[in-house]
Amino acid sequence: MELALENATNTISSIEKMLSSKEFDPFAMNCLRDCLELYADAITLLVDAFVAFLAEHFDIATVLMRTVMDATSTCDEEFTEKKGELTLLAKENYNLFQLSDISSCIIKQVSSVPSQLTNVSS
Repeated sequence: MELALENATNTISSIEKMLSSKEFDPFAMNCLRDCLELYADAITLLVDAFVAFLAEHFDIATVLMRTVMDATSTCDEEFTEKKGELTLLAKENYNLFQLSDISSCIIKQVSSVPSQLTNVSS
């Protein structure tokens, strides 16, 4: 989850640089603005997922990670609405999707193991 958070934060910086360069057509600029908002929301979701995970609210953490995955897909879809448009953030979206999926798998594995806190007092 920490890697996913770092990835999303770096992607926001990349999007902001692309937006300030103004070297893209209006359609791509709108897509980038939409993706910037999606990534900002993803950061909040990742922090919330991390807090839920630490509190052993594994179901909530999993749902939040899946929502981050949906955000990456939505960002990709923004660009494909216009035929022939390149998805400028394909690599970033793929990476965050994969990191979120790995996090979800780890959450699932951890949630199936009895809590260490209850074992310590035994």
